[in-house]
Amino acid sequence: MDSINIYDNFLSNEDLQKCNQYISSGNWFYGHTSASSTGFNTPFWTTDLMKNEFFTDYLKKKIEKKLNKQFKLKRVYANGQTYGQDGSFHQDDTKTNTTTFCIYTTQLPVDNDDLNGYLYIKIPNNAKYIACIEPLYNRGVSFPSYYYHKGGAFNRYVQNMRICIAFKLEEILSTNSTISTTRLLL
Repeated sequence: MDSINIYDNFLSNEDLQKCNQYISSGNWFYGHTSASSTGFNTPFWTTDLMKNEFFTDYLKKKIEKKLNKQFKLKRVYANGQTYGQDGSFHQDDTKTNTTTFCIYTTQLPVDNDDLNGYLYIKIPNNAKYIACIEPLYNRGVSFPSYYYHKGGAFNRYVQNMRICIAFKLEEILSTNSTISTTRLLL
């Protein structure tokens, strides 16, 4: 998969409610960074979701069905960013068979193009372009993990935390191979 894909209304209302219930009662930790090689790493909030089967099994299967692929789940967590906690450009993985899938779960108070909080993705082999994707409520976004990207925080007029559930996935490549045989006629 060498493209960026957007899936609006990715989850059912019931699934979205479960996400929000778990995330709001989760153990948030301050100090996560984007692990940028530039050294510009602003800390923000995170909560690990690897011990919750709703995320590791149920939602992973929804993603696999949508992308029509099977994945090994490497990691799943939620990022939380408030004003001033912008991420830095980074890669989640360097392997070409890896995918990052994000689900945005913050309801915005107003439909306004000036709230910021965008997901920025650098388009490979074209340094002039950066995709800018709005973190709309219940939006899923998939992209190759080797694409450089960063999450921006909302501006100072938004009191809500920008929450993104991030799945780090490695495609399980098919091991079915056809063995060609040659029949010798004597």
